[in-house]
Amino acid sequence: MYIKTLKIVFIFLIATSILIFSGKHLLIISEVDTLFDGLMVMVFFLSLFPFLSLFSVVLNKVFKGFSHAKNY
Repeated sequence: MYIKTLKIVFIFLIATSILIFSGKHLLIISEVDTLFDGLMVMVFFLSLFPFLSLFSVVLNKVFKGFSHAKNY
């Protein structure tokens, strides 16, 4: 179970970094002129959906961790 959580967090961090770098590029450009700009749009949206699904998984694990914590 611990290895599965590490894999999820690792993939989440990779999707987050791809989303950040491609998002910064999309903020800089004004319109899609070149093939590289089009590829950055595609990479942004392809990394957005894994980010959202893994974010919900990680958030669910955090809430479950807090709910199972004992009050001292």
